[in-house]
This record gives sequence, C-alpha cells and structure tokens, in this order.
Amino acid sequence: MKFGIERLIEEPALRKPLAGRRVALLAHPASVTRDLTHSLDALAALSDLRLSAALGPQHGLRGDKQDNMIESPDYLDPVHHIPV
Repeated sequence: MKFGIERLIEEPALRKPLAGRRVALLAHPASVTRDLTHSLDALAALSDLRLSAALGPQHGLRGDKQDNMIESPDYLDPVHHIPV
C-alpha cells in the first residue's frame, strides 16, 4: 500500500496538473512519508511544485506548538516561510 503523498512524490506525471499553479497542503502532525518526513517538507523539496500555503489544525501543523491558536493572519511556517 502507498499513501497518496508517496505517489505524488514518486510519480512526476501525477504532479503535471499542478504545474504552474499555487499549491496548498492540508496536513497535521501525522502527515508523513514512510521515512517520517513531514509532507510539507517532502512537497517543498520538489522543484516542480509551487507550494504557497499550508493549512493545519489549531494544535499545530507539525505538532510542536499551537499554530494560530490566537487568530492571526500572519503566521509563517518557520522552515519554508509560507502562510499557515
């Protein structure tokens, strides 16, 4: 069995419909690849994907803190500098 994120990473043809478009990821702390790379980091590493935002639960996209627990329009992922 392969998760969708694995297929998207391994099969460039699946990413073709996303070419030239802004892509957002909806994820949570358990959104990882089989080697436990967070999906946000895995997608950001793809040169043909334009990751422009991430969406996650109030307990944090990566599970390390309370992202946006107090509503704020300007929280950025500290690694990839995209809006969360």
